[in-house]
Amino acid sequence: MTEIAVQFVIRKLIDFLTQEAYFLQGVHEQVRSLQEKLEEIRDLLKYVDGNRRKNDTVKHGMAQIRQVAYDAEDVIDSYIFKIQQQRREGSAGWMRCLKSFASRIKGIPSIVDVGKKMSDIERRLDEILSKRSEYGIDNIPASGEASSSSNQSEMWKEKRAPIVEEDDVVGVEDETKTLVGRLTEGDARRAVISITGMGGIGKTTLAKKVYNNIHVKRSFDFHAWVYVSQEYRVQELLLNIINCFTRCSRDQMEKMAEEDLRKKLSNFLERKRYLVVIDDIWTRDAWDGLVSAFPNGKQGSRVLLTTRNEEIAMYADAQSTPHRIHFLDESESWALLCKKALPGNLAGACPLNLEKLGRKIVAKCGGLPLAITVLGGVLSRKEKSVNTWEKVLKSVEWWLNESEDRILSICALSYHDLPYYLKPCFLYFGAFPEDSEIYVAELISMWIAEGFVQQRGEEEMEDVAEDYLEELINRSMIQVVERNSNGTAKKCRIHDLLRDLSISKAKEERFLSVYGNIPPTAPTMPRRLAITSHGISKYISLNRSTLHLRSLLRLSRESEVLEKPPLKILCGAFKLLRVMDLRYLHLSCLPDEIGYLIHLRYLCLMETQLERLPSTITRLSNLQTLDLRGTNIDMLPDDTWKMDQIRHLLLPQCRISDGMPLYRLSNLQTLLFVEPGSWIENGLEKLTNLRELTIVGDLKMALSHSICKLVCLRSLSLLASRESLIPAFMSLNHQHLYKMNLKGCLQKLPELHEFPPNLTELNLEWSQLVQDPMGTLEMLPNLRILRLHPVCYVGKEMVCSVGGFPLLDVLIINGLGEVEELRVEEGAMRKLRCLEIIYCRRLKMLPDGLRHVTTLQELKLVCMPDELKEGVREGGENWFKIRHIPSLVIED
Repeated sequence: MTEIAVQFVIRKLIDFLTQEAYFLQGVHEQVRSLQEKLEEIRDLLKYVDGNRRKNDTVKHGMAQIRQVAYDAEDVIDSYIFKIQQQRREGSAGWMRCLKSFASRIKGIPSIVDVGKKMSDIERRLDEILSKRSEYGIDNIPASGEASSSSNQSEMWKEKRAPIVEEDDVVGVEDETKTLVGRLTEGDARRAVISITGMGGIGKTTLAKKVYNNIHVKRSFDFHAWVYVSQEYRVQELLLNIINCFTRCSRDQMEKMAEEDLRKKLSNFLERKRYLVVIDDIWTRDAWDGLVSAFPNGKQGSRVLLTTRNEEIAMYADAQSTPHRIHFLDESESWALLCKKALPGNLAGACPLNLEKLGRKIVAKCGGLPLAITVLGGVLSRKEKSVNTWEKVLKSVEWWLNESEDRILSICALSYHDLPYYLKPCFLYFGAFPEDSEIYVAELISMWIAEGFVQQRGEEEMEDVAEDYLEELINRSMIQVVERNSNGTAKKCRIHDLLRDLSISKAKEERFLSVYGNIPPTAPTMPRRLAITSHGISKYISLNRSTLHLRSLLRLSRESEVLEKPPLKILCGAFKLLRVMDLRYLHLSCLPDEIGYLIHLRYLCLMETQLERLPSTITRLSNLQTLDLRGTNIDMLPDDTWKMDQIRHLLLPQCRISDGMPLYRLSNLQTLLFVEPGSWIENGLEKLTNLRELTIVGDLKMALSHSICKLVCLRSLSLLASRESLIPAFMSLNHQHLYKMNLKGCLQKLPELHEFPPNLTELNLEWSQLVQDPMGTLEMLPNLRILRLHPVCYVGKEMVCSVGGFPLLDVLIINGLGEVEELRVEEGAMRKLRCLEIIYCRRLKMLPDGLRHVTTLQELKLVCMPDELKEGVREGGENWFKIRHIPSLVIED
């Protein structure tokens, strides 16, 4: 991480020299000299191996280098802050402004101060370089080794296609069979079955395999899975379970008291034979908050717990013996390592020259699946040679010990194997609450704002960042929760043990500190701060002058009121912030002082209930992301166009004034939930970098012409009112457009050639189509997700013909009240995995052709006629059509 701190400063110095040359008269050569010395240190740091970094003297040297880099960054950013203030107030008189700010902006250096501070930094760098041998950074490898290392560091530039994760589990067949039996047989009472064991042993993996078992799916009327973790909220857990069966507004349910939620869940489950998995439960209190929601209603209901603490398991059900998960034996461990380290080897065999070393590596892991998986990820990225595997074996021997934390040591091995550009990206995951599902688009915007993502030719930074994330996923350090229909990651999460590692390493490097209910104090001086619970007001009041802070992240869903006084302090004290995320805080307003944060690149005010933005926000000339979703703001400031670096505007349903030249935001990639207006005719077509566009309201006829010019579009949502007309499209030959949401009257479906050629996801609502849309839609060659929402089709018959929908994975038919017959011919939808039919009250029978769709894994029927529901139950006249489907869900 020290090298990335140095790299940040080098990049800033280069920008400083090129962009602010006029203001650097007198210190220009100092800046250049400082840059050269930092580059020399950076080049040396690349070759300091992990073992030397553990030496106390080397660690001291690294800490000194890191502190010098941080101090240099503070000097640069503080001076840029002053320059921007002078420019902003130039019209009022340069000297008068300088004096007026002198009393308010203390600690900002003059050019003389900059020179003195840089001289001091240069002196400290000279001292470090003079002790390079002592600090272990003196030996650059021979040319051959350097070349090899260089080649390895260049591997990241290769574009990788997203992959579908496999369930690489071994050695759980007997355990799975045992648990399936305990869940589906035995006591008629509602029983709690627990899986216990140490962290990383595979409790969740085993639970998922059991949960997805075909026999288990068929044995229960209702299934739900909820993560608990240490930082849980009972209300959130109840809501997550309730969301599995209700279509009520989440906002409406969040207003309900915990006891009301428990009653709602209990009343629903009373008539069901249910299975609820409670994953990663840590305390008795967590169980006490949930248990009354699980009634002893229908016979044979089950709750499946995973926990590290066997006492919790016995507390939940003293009559049920916990299932203690076993460690992998030698053959199972070896099979798992081969799967992870040699994923391309179809035979599953290891080269003979590596097998002996591989088995020694496996022996060091003690049968712990997480350790084997992480080491396998390390080996998969390395050269398949005896020399390389010997080095890994030696590293494993060093890392492993007899302490309880040996898993973290295994994870640390994977961390130290990361290229330097991925380390800050990984450490950033520590800022997010435990077990949270992280939206990739938000994460990537934060990475870019922080400066973690390096420019790669003419590629967009967002594309580079996607590659970074895919590499972390491929290294088994990050898990994909959900993928978009085009294969890119939509949501991700980090395992709790790896999160522990990221927090530990981040704190060690002063990269990031994470605080929960106890607010931090100033002495730790992290560069980034994540507050995962209450305490932001107290932190601000205790830290009124913190120039070092670059990010303030308040990522908890818990509500907290932040009044105007601490907000003013925040804007005045944290002058160098690049990222500020205040989501879910209740803000009465934003102070005018927000305009002082000229370094700010990411500002999230989501769900803050804000009514308006101050005009000074348009002074944030470096802002890249502005997230206002869930606020009450109905119009953007007229001068929004001045924020010309903006890349992502995420709005509530918001208006743009007629006079605002939106087309000047040439970097704009995301524009969400904006109302139509004259800006469409006056420049939408010039926003050629737009990737995601959502327009809400009565659409303009000029829209189609403009959209045809937006060749970079990936997602297009046009959400008109029910009776409003969506303008007819010309041909959309957008190569990157994979997702379309169309709500409003279409009258006629576009012709096949008018659809984007690579469309993978389509949502239609209120289209009022008279002709069966399946005839056209089934010919879309890449369509994977199709959702037909209320009144998109008003005919009586829908036909999926032979060879139609060749790649369709998910089909949702919702609220088509006129449809009486759905036909699926043999050979249609050959890859369909999930089918949902909701509130189609005239559809009395499922199509015979479903029995030929052998890929179907899940069928969900909601609010359907009784005749249809009875016919598909086991023993019903239509049971033969769907008996091969593992999961059948029928809801009223």
